[in-house]
Amino acid sequence: MQTVKMLSTKQFEQWLQEQAQIVVRYRKVEKSDLLEEYNTLKEVVESAEFQSKKTRLTTTRYADTQEGSTMALYKQLKWNTSVILYNLLKKEAWKEKPEVVQYLELAAQIQTPAFQEANAFWKNPKRWLTTPESQQEKRYNELVKHADIVFYFQHTVQEIAELESYKMTWAAEFETQMSGAWQTGFLYPSKEFKADHSHVGEGQAYVQGRNTQVANRMLTISTKKEKTMAAAWHPTKGMIMHEFAYTSDVWHTAAAVAPKSGVLQAKVRLAGKAKHILCLTKANAKKALHLLPADKQVKDAIYTLVWNEKEVINYVNNVEVSRSQNPLAGEALHLLMRSYLPENVKATGKMDIDWIRIYTK
Repeated sequence: MQTVKMLSTKQFEQWLQEQAQIVVRYRKVEKSDLLEEYNTLKEVVESAEFQSKKTRLTTTRYADTQEGSTMALYKQLKWNTSVILYNLLKKEAWKEKPEVVQYLELAAQIQTPAFQEANAFWKNPKRWLTTPESQQEKRYNELVKHADIVFYFQHTVQEIAELESYKMTWAAEFETQMSGAWQTGFLYPSKEFKADHSHVGEGQAYVQGRNTQVANRMLTISTKKEKTMAAAWHPTKGMIMHEFAYTSDVWHTAAAVAPKSGVLQAKVRLAGKAKHILCLTKANAKKALHLLPADKQVKDAIYTLVWNEKEVINYVNNVEVSRSQNPLAGEALHLLMRSYLPENVKATGKMDIDWIRIYTK
């Protein structure tokens, strides 16, 4: 498994939020006039015709242009003996001389507005910057560096499609007290079974939600030190009344909330030495898809569980921590969460859950 540096929970949550915003921003830019302008200019600027014209205007020497040649010949003829004498004496007979005829023709030509405009253009070493095409290129180069355009081309169509393929199908944000979507106790196929019970081999009694608090958009299950007589399952005696020194809570969703494949995420903070379970399971199932690693629970993290028909992958923030075969393949599953004390462990603790979200693809 490749070694990846774990982001802090704050950093990872920010990254998750950014992923959601990536899609929104990408689609917004995709429909924008800005991108349309960029694509239009890109086609123009990268065309062979455009590049050929730019090369011609930026590399052609003035002396090699028609205007440059005309001016050079005009200056040369101006110092021709016949032309000098004609200009001094103004004799009509001299106008018939070939050199004078050519000189007078050139003198008339270079005085025309069209020639003067063309000559000024080609004589300017920065002539390219005076063209409409240069302005198009300038605007295109501005758009290339525009934050929205840079962002758009940092992401592929495939990447956006992948992000859009995940839809949130269920969530618990804990804005109010536990709703009817949740029930205390374990998950059994029939109401005839007593759901609210503990286990003799554990150190806590379950007290039907009395140790659960929802406040400030957070659910807290507390494991407290207090003596309580409560129903407990004994492996040989069945359900008996048993005295416990500690109390806690267990909850499950009333309905199956997880499809046959998907992503489960929760932001969780743990305190104390009590153990905690947040998992996907079904009635009477001896196995579960655990979101919180049993061996090493990070005190503050966003836990992710990705499952499909074949395997289960666990992440703590951005780091993959385990990969295993799916023991409940093809099942629609309920959420179950509880805190507990293993046998002979005497401790208190808390499990704070900011939110739980399930996505399907």
